[in-house]
Amino acid sequence: MSIEQHIRKFAYPIAILFPWLLTPIAFLITDYLPNTNVQLLYLVMVVFISINVTVELAVINALSSFFAYSFFFAESDGSILIHGQEDVLTILLFVFSAIIVGYVSTKQKRNVQKIREREFMTDIELELLEELPKAQNTEEVIAAMRDALKPWRENCVLITDADNWVTHPMIRRITNLRKTYLEELLKLRLTPEVIANIPDLEQEYDVYFLYNSQQVIGLLRIATENIQYLPKDIFLLLLRQVNISLERTRLAADLEKEKTAKENELLRSALLSSVSHDFRTPLTTMIGATSTVIEFGEHLDKQQTRELLDTVLEEAQRLNRYTQNLLDMTRLGFGQLQLECDWVSVEEIMGVVKKRLRPLLIHNFLKEDIDPDLPPLYVHAALLEQAIFNVVDNAIKFSPVNESIDIHCSKEDDRMIITICDQGTGIPEEERQKVFERFHTAEKGDRRRSGSGLGLTICQGMIMAHGGSVSIHSNPKRLWDKTNPGCCVRIELPVSIAIEQQDIGKSEE
Repeated sequence: MSIEQHIRKFAYPIAILFPWLLTPIAFLITDYLPNTNVQLLYLVMVVFISINVTVELAVINALSSFFAYSFFFAESDGSILIHGQEDVLTILLFVFSAIIVGYVSTKQKRNVQKIREREFMTDIELELLEELPKAQNTEEVIAAMRDALKPWRENCVLITDADNWVTHPMIRRITNLRKTYLEELLKLRLTPEVIANIPDLEQEYDVYFLYNSQQVIGLLRIATENIQYLPKDIFLLLLRQVNISLERTRLAADLEKEKTAKENELLRSALLSSVSHDFRTPLTTMIGATSTVIEFGEHLDKQQTRELLDTVLEEAQRLNRYTQNLLDMTRLGFGQLQLECDWVSVEEIMGVVKKRLRPLLIHNFLKEDIDPDLPPLYVHAALLEQAIFNVVDNAIKFSPVNESIDIHCSKEDDRMIITICDQGTGIPEEERQKVFERFHTAEKGDRRRSGSGLGLTICQGMIMAHGGSVSIHSNPKRLWDKTNPGCCVRIELPVSIAIEQQDIGKSEE
């Protein structure tokens, strides 16, 4: 506790008794200095009291100081009465000094207090204004507001659906009917007319609204008159900033929802487009075989009819697989992909991929290099096929005419490595990580042409779902060519788990 706080606690006793307690010191002074200097000692004490207390107490102290001086040091010792003109001047000097110094001191203290209030509020304002732009959602904005109100937690209550606000002392003092009104205000549906009427509602229910343009986020009940360091104009300004931030986070959330919905729609459209050619072939075959049976069934023997029906069944099953693949890829976009793994060899995977790529290999050709004795993979075959297909399809699009697409499969430690290299213009190093981003298309290199920007994204998602990884590197066979350095997509898949489970299966047999 400071000297000022001690003096304020015992203000009246000090103002009256302090001059009398100072008298022994005054007697010591008279042994060394003229008697007239004693007045200065009492005057200094009057000035000291005037600086640290109110003008009223300073005047009381001045009168007490005069009477003490008159009793011990005036010409008629032992009397507190005024005996002459000199005593009148002395008491007037004491009182005048007390009033002037007390007035100036009080004014100065008020100015200092205002400065302190302004600094205190400025610190809170700056801290709040630093936190509000960082807030990513409504909860973070409310949390920043709650932190700013901590110095006045006893005199304010933040009312939201997530708070147990009814237990706050300020709420306990209001009637149940008023509490019901506050609950109804929280559920108030905002329209332009209601928003325009918010100042009247705030005045009527003695609360402040925290809201965006669509809903009431919370209510603030605060006793500004009981808070020393809370100028109302600054408080209203801060409240305005909070409401602006609430609207900003709402707009950001809506924008993110719209962006996500748009991306999901683009994903669905791109996936449908990417497999549309796979749907046309079986559908065309099924239509042709069925129409032949219907139109010429009477002229066909059983063997011919059976062959046509087998074709319809085979293409229907193929179409069903494509549909399942499309569903799996859509789930990948929503993070809901579930693997249905089985044992499959690399040769089987590559055989299906080559069959699907045949219509695309018009100006290019595949060169395979598959190491012998590769272990089988325990994977979702359709997804792995689609992943490799996407990479090769991407390489074909951007490879020069009559150049090969080289595929090499090998095993390194406990990883299966599938490398797909092209002879194109390559992907710049700074773009290699970006090409895996959804809908990203590079301006240069292998991704220079327009496309959905989903092929490598889907490939990465499918491989990562198997615990593998996908990366892009330079083509080591074309480092000499600055125009067409090519690039290699390296797919790594774990095989240790597959070998373990294969051994378990053999032991069970």
